Amino acid sequence: MGSVDAKKLTAQVAARHGLLIREDDPAMALVTMNEMVLEQVLEKAQVGLRGMLAEAEEGQKRLQQETAVWVQEEIGRAAGALRAQLLRDIDAGRLQARELVVQLGRLYSRSAVRRWVALGVVSGLVLLLIGVGLGLELGRWLR
Repeated sequence: MGSVDAKKLTAQVAARHGLLIREDDPAMALVTMNEMVLEQVLEKAQVGLRGMLAEAEEGQKRLQQETAVWVQEEIGRAAGALRAQLLRDIDAGRLQARELVVQLGRLYSRSAVRRWVALGVVSGLVLLLIGVGLGLELGRWLR
């Protein structure tokens, strides 16, 4: 801290209080002593503030680390829950797909059986008609 300007100080005291103080006045010694005490107090305050600032920075770092660990744990929990839900959904989808395949297989086998039965009936009728037609033709030919 710089020294107090004695001329400026004596001028302000004279202006405010109407007192003329010279630079060799004992009051100026009190000003110097007050300045020294103020410097010591400010130095102690600076040391205290630096300590508090260092503690605050350390607390902030610790809090950031704790928060980062907590966030990682929460992300891990959320990812685990999401993974479990996805697996359940995939299993449910597999079950539904399996049921659909079974149902489609049943429908296909029923329609396939129906098609074969219909083809058999039509083929039998065609053969019967061919047999009847040949029999009639043969009957005419042999007469």
